[in-house]
Amino acid sequence: MPEQKAAGPDLFADVNRVRDPSAMTDLEKKHLPVIAAPDKVAAGECFEVTVEVGKLMAHPNENAHFIGFIELYAGHVFIARLDLTPRRTCPVLKACVALDKAIGPLRAFAWCNIHGTWGADRAIQVA
Repeated sequence: MPEQKAAGPDLFADVNRVRDPSAMTDLEKKHLPVIAAPDKVAAGECFEVTVEVGKLMAHPNENAHFIGFIELYAGHVFIARLDLTPRRTCPVLKACVALDKAIGPLRAFAWCNIHGTWGADRAIQVA
């Protein structure tokens, strides 16, 4: 019997991103890491960044389907990581961040054990 392949894209082939923000699928809504941060910050001053997975539509948090980690970057510079267990956790990373200069957008990545890695960017201005 020939091997059957799952319909649709290979979610583990690359970082998944929302294709059309005006017409997001349920899959995209559940997995998009939503970044909340000020549009503009002062150089060297701390500000809060929140990255939430499941903000637009709840993501399951059970042994069979869960978010395993969330990572935050400024451009390509690593800032923070939150590792999660399948139960009794909420996929929300909060960090106080200080940037000396603009080094690119804030970038967040979240990994789902069934649907792969999902990414999002948010522009931030450092003055």
